Amino acid sequence: MQIDMSRIGRGTGPVSNNKIFSALKSITMTEVIRDGDGNANLRQDYTSGYKRWIEACSVAPVTGLEQFSQTYFANGVTQSYDIFFSEHRGRRFRTLKGDYPYVRLSVDDWCHLEDDEIRPNDALAVTCPFYGDGGPPRHFNELLDRCLELGVPVMIDAAYFGTCYGVSFDYSHPAIEMLGFSLSKPFSIQSFRAGLLFMKRPLGYLEEIQVQSNYFNKFGAYIGLTLMQQFPADFIPSSYSSAHQKVCRDLGLIPSHCVMLANVKDDDRRFDEILQDERFEEPQLPEGAYRRVCVSSYLSDSDPLWKKVAKKVLGRG
Repeated sequence: MQIDMSRIGRGTGPVSNNKIFSALKSITMTEVIRDGDGNANLRQDYTSGYKRWIEACSVAPVTGLEQFSQTYFANGVTQSYDIFFSEHRGRRFRTLKGDYPYVRLSVDDWCHLEDDEIRPNDALAVTCPFYGDGGPPRHFNELLDRCLELGVPVMIDAAYFGTCYGVSFDYSHPAIEMLGFSLSKPFSIQSFRAGLLFMKRPLGYLEEIQVQSNYFNKFGAYIGLTLMQQFPADFIPSSYSSAHQKVCRDLGLIPSHCVMLANVKDDDRRFDEILQDERFEEPQLPEGAYRRVCVSSYLSDSDPLWKKVAKKVLGRG
């Protein structure tokens, strides 16, 4: 296979699928206003439908959601982070090297887990599926055990769920306080900010705003719910797992658990120039791997242009 180096990336772009794109384009603003904004039960329909969507996944099964008594709409996992920061302001926030950089970009008091031991006044935010390879982070259970011992609250970013296969995720550990999901990656709908926040206790301000006042992003919720009703959480990984494995073989890469990602072997320097960026640290990856790359462009059916989508959705296209 001829390697087109320009198609390898260091970010995490979603895999674009024509069937999902067509379903998205078919939604009109009239429908959003009538069946979305006009639906008094949309929040409940969305949160319960999203939970069922997660639990029905077979290629990357999830357990432990019954531990969370509260669910709220979230504007992607990003809002879940912001809520976590607000809930635990005054603590030192911890993150893994090479993990999603939002923690260190958002708070002043933070420290990599690799650079200091966990302390009682810390708060941990970590991705699982992990930002580097789509599986659980290394030594995940030991890390959670230590947090529980010290009373350190933990937030899990599960934004990659819906793009992973050949792995399972257990979120039942009592140290986990918050769990955030997003539809941005599985459906390539980053701009619509559709996510779900699981909590073990009610959040007063979200109860007042979302539950009592019914005030949240109904546009994103309706689009997300509509797509989840048509495409299961298995859809993207099941559609592209074979192609993902082939791309990795052809490029000499290590397949990850996430169709968007592949890992570079520890003696492979072909991608060093592309991956060179001092803003990002290298993550802890499986044995024999030292980098991770994004391979979504090799798998995508299409490259959606969001201006065209917006026109279609708003009924002007």
